[in-house]
Amino acid sequence: MWSPVVPRPTVQPAGACPAALGALSLRQKLQGVLWFRLLLAIIFLVLTILVQSRREGDLLSAQLQPLYLLSCILFAFTIVAGLSLRKTRNLPTFAYVQLLFDVGAVTFIIYLSGGVDSPYPFLYMPVIISAGLLLFRRGGLLIASACSLAYGALLDLQYFEWIEPLQIVYEAMQPRDSGAYFHSILMAVTVFFLMAYISGYAAEELERSSAQLELQRRDHQQLEMLHQNIVHSMNSGLLTINGEGRIRFANRAAQDILGMPSARLTGGLFGELFPDIQCESWPQLPPSSFPPASSEIVSRQEIHYSRPSGDRLCLGYTVSALQHELEEGAGWIFIFQDLTRLKAMEERVQRMERVDFAGKIAAEIAHEIKNPLAAMSGAVQMLQMNMRNDSVEARLMQIVEREIQRINELVIDFLWLAKGARKPEKTEPITVCNVIDEMLMLLKTREKVNPGQRLDTHFECSPVVTMDPQHFRQILWNLLVNALESMPDGGDLTISVAPSNGSESQGFSETRIDVRDTGCGIPGDVRKRLFEPFFTTKKTGTGLGLSIVYQLVETAQGRLQVSSNHPTGTTFSIFFPTG
Repeated sequence: MWSPVVPRPTVQPAGACPAALGALSLRQKLQGVLWFRLLLAIIFLVLTILVQSRREGDLLSAQLQPLYLLSCILFAFTIVAGLSLRKTRNLPTFAYVQLLFDVGAVTFIIYLSGGVDSPYPFLYMPVIISAGLLLFRRGGLLIASACSLAYGALLDLQYFEWIEPLQIVYEAMQPRDSGAYFHSILMAVTVFFLMAYISGYAAEELERSSAQLELQRRDHQQLEMLHQNIVHSMNSGLLTINGEGRIRFANRAAQDILGMPSARLTGGLFGELFPDIQCESWPQLPPSSFPPASSEIVSRQEIHYSRPSGDRLCLGYTVSALQHELEEGAGWIFIFQDLTRLKAMEERVQRMERVDFAGKIAAEIAHEIKNPLAAMSGAVQMLQMNMRNDSVEARLMQIVEREIQRINELVIDFLWLAKGARKPEKTEPITVCNVIDEMLMLLKTREKVNPGQRLDTHFECSPVVTMDPQHFRQILWNLLVNALESMPDGGDLTISVAPSNGSESQGFSETRIDVRDTGCGIPGDVRKRLFEPFFTTKKTGTGLGLSIVYQLVETAQGRLQVSSNHPTGTTFSIFFPTG
């Protein structure tokens, strides 16, 4: 009929007001009271019928009809209350109505079972306990008062013989005097109020503890969310590694830098992700841990890492020990940053410094050499006019003229280097594909292409870039001549023009020009110094061609990349902004 229902902490929606949260909790407790009332009513009815059946009495006799009537009223009232609970707004009033109905039902059962002789006064206890849990001490005391009044009135009416309780369940006992009636009422009232106070106090303490627990849970969630936001908002990658060398956590920056999702990183072995990192110098953990160690913290170090997509990055990292609250080693914290752009910027600055230095030298000596060189060349040509072609003097003059031409080419490269340090004097729109066809025709005209070399073009678009046209021609000429010179025994030279992949998603538009040869390729150690002035691997080269190309591309706000699979060929990729 009645059963105490312990309130359970519920997940409360963020921003809900306290009144709404309290109403939600009271509604759930009322649902529990109704369900247990129905369950206990069924149990009480079944047990009563079983007792009566053993007495070989008629279960449909008129004596049992009041009990059946009470059961029907109890079931009907409970079902109606359950259906109306969802629409009820004033839940405290609804709770008082249900509890007062339970008081009346218990009183009627006591009346059916003999009044003062009834063994069922204890059924008031679940009602009082339910009142304490639903309505706390005040509600418990009010319902205890209602139980005392109902039970006392029933016994008083029986004592003064104004009513005659029925003997449905138990036979009548010996008559009792006024002391017995007074003792029964006094003990019942005392127990009622004591139970009301205890249940109400327990319910209030439970509610207070639940509120504190909920507050602590929210604080913990907020702290955890703040911690996660801080960790995931870091620009540096962060990995936590347990004592067995397995990755336990990876923040968003780590996933972006490594090019792998969290599901793929978490649980994997750190040694498989970074096989080149030596763990012997990591901070020391208990003996069962993964690397033996000596130092307290690993100083900043660098390592190269290859993404699954094939991109190669330069990472700077530090390692520190991850401690438990009891200062026990739980693993390591691996923090790293992508230094690829920074390294490229450092190399670019160093390269530009060397180019600027070479440009200053070129500016100082180019004009001083150019004028006497022209005079020497003119004098040699005049001397050749008065000599026989087969004479020794003529052959010596040819050697002098050839060397003068070499010096002249060197001076021209110096002048290009000096001019490249300044902004171009004129810029105009250039149709890239037309200039490429023009430069290929010029190569054939000047006999730079031998019979074993094949030229091919692949144009996916016809872009227009704005820059100095003479600079653009010089860039193409140097790259094409280098590509042909890397294939002295023949090969394929391919020039491709296409939009740059991913440039639109980054908020700008670029044109990519690839000059690809099938020559001997460029070794890794040579590739690092490729754009340094005066660095060359050719026997007759000056080492200024690619330096000039790099500086002219930078002046045009472009960028230059080199990829080489030694010894199968090299690709120079030029990126120019368009639009």
